[in-house]
Amino acid sequence: MFVFRPWQHADSASNASACAIILHGQDAGTCAELIDEIANYLNEYDDDGDGRWLPANQKLIEKMARESHPYRLLSHADVGDPDRVDLEAGYRKTLTGLIQRGHVILRSPVGAHEPLGLSTTFHVGVGCARMIPEKCHLILDPDLMDQKCMAHIIGDVFLEWHHCEMRRGSSIHEIKKTAREA
Repeated sequence: MFVFRPWQHADSASNASACAIILHGQDAGTCAELIDEIANYLNEYDDDGDGRWLPANQKLIEKMARESHPYRLLSHADVGDPDRVDLEAGYRKTLTGLIQRGHVILRSPVGAHEPLGLSTTFHVGVGCARMIPEKCHLILDPDLMDQKCMAHIIGDVFLEWHHCEMRRGSSIHEIKKTAREA
């Protein structure tokens, strides 16, 4: 499948700082559109991503969870024997493998009992803030803004977060010292 091509051939060892974006929200249709739009935006504007952002929609994730050959894409993840894994466990392991691989945008499963992600995961709430129980870096309500702008806003805020010196481990003293010297 062509959608995997740049993402599949990326060296996973060089993706230690690669991030994933997880959308949280009840409206599956809005999230599905945003996944594609954010991937397109980041593939154009994220220089570090080298065009490898994968829009992992529900259909793709379910296909990867059911079939054995896509597990090779997640070779560094402990996915086990795909023939012996029940569908729900395979689905969770597929999501975890995608997130660990990085450069992926996906929707969090509704009603997930355990949180998905690592420290390199950017969480976005899509909907009314009261209706999103997860802690998110950014919450956007599609009823309060033009939906054509949402992917660009998410992409821009993600890139700022991703390149933030404090998040990347620099101490606050080094940042203040650099600011004073400038």
